[in-house]
Amino acid sequence: MPYVPNIARRFIVIALACAICGGCVPRDSYDFPNTLGVLPPQKPTPLWLGTIHGAGSAESGAASVSPSQIPGWEHVLVSIDDSPAVGGMYNWSLRSGSCGAQGSIVGPADRYAAFIVRADGSGGAEAVVPATLSPSASYAVVATPISSGAAAASSACADLTLSSM
Repeated sequence: MPYVPNIARRFIVIALACAICGGCVPRDSYDFPNTLGVLPPQKPTPLWLGTIHGAGSAESGAASVSPSQIPGWEHVLVSIDDSPAVGGMYNWSLRSGSCGAQGSIVGPADRYAAFIVRADGSGGAEAVVPATLSPSASYAVVATPISSGAAAASSACADLTLSSM
């Protein structure tokens, strides 16, 4: 048997160990580098989007839900435009169900702080709630006036649909 120095033996053992460990890594993982050594794009982020519609008024706006940086929590946003209730306040929340058939509030109700409509008729708020939304369920963001400004306002709602970014 030919003489092999200790350094060469160690190199061969390390190379074999790396080859064995590398074979165990799933190749379809988002975290596995491609042949160029570059990580592929990040996994798609689930994003729930909806357009705010007022009940019988000119209100418009948008709502969205996306995963928070905290695992198991969701980041919820709502914005209202063209509200006639300048100076008025809205309570809002993410609810299970749809605008037509609203269910319970998702997460603790005290996580959704009321917001005020500014002079230009816009307003909005955001909340981070401990929840994970199910792709098979339906959700809606509902904003209800609690005090009116110059004109009476009605409830505004957005049915959310699942997409990804």
